[in-house]
Amino acid sequence: MSCCGVFLMSCDTPAAPHPRRRFRLTGGMVAAMLVLFFGVIISVNATILTVALRTMPGVETRSAYEDSQHFNEAITRQHERDARGWKASANLARQGEGATLAVTLADRLGQPLSGFATTARLRHPATSARDHAIALSERQPGRYEAGFEHIEAGAWILELQARRGEDVVFVSRSRVTLPET
Repeated sequence: MSCCGVFLMSCDTPAAPHPRRRFRLTGGMVAAMLVLFFGVIISVNATILTVALRTMPGVETRSAYEDSQHFNEAITRQHERDARGWKASANLARQGEGATLAVTLADRLGQPLSGFATTARLRHPATSARDHAIALSERQPGRYEAGFEHIEAGAWILELQARRGEDVVFVSRSRVTLPET
């Protein structure tokens, strides 16, 4: 400290920095980088695959072999149904959080078809976890209706089936869209 209260510093030269070692890439470092790189890729792929299979497993049928054994019979029954010329028109309308499904069945002359036990299944295109199955009740001759308490907006696949006793006499499959609330 000087006489006037100022700190004085010596004018020594600072120490020379230590020379840095040159970077050397070794075989162990390259091996570690490769293991880390492929480890990240494999873990990301495994995560994506797991999420994809949980949301859409891709299973349409429990036993494709058993279904294939009855394929020709199913085609014959469908040709018989098509020969009748019956038609279905469906309307899916939003009702608060839910929706109302109204289906009209008519023969080839436009006359209403009544007296069927009718069921509908709304299938979500991406996952069967969101599917809805419901029995429709006949409100007027040829007009069948049912309500869903809660259903998401979007595109759906409507599978309609009309039975008389144990016999399936009409099958229809179409796409319907339910708008947002």
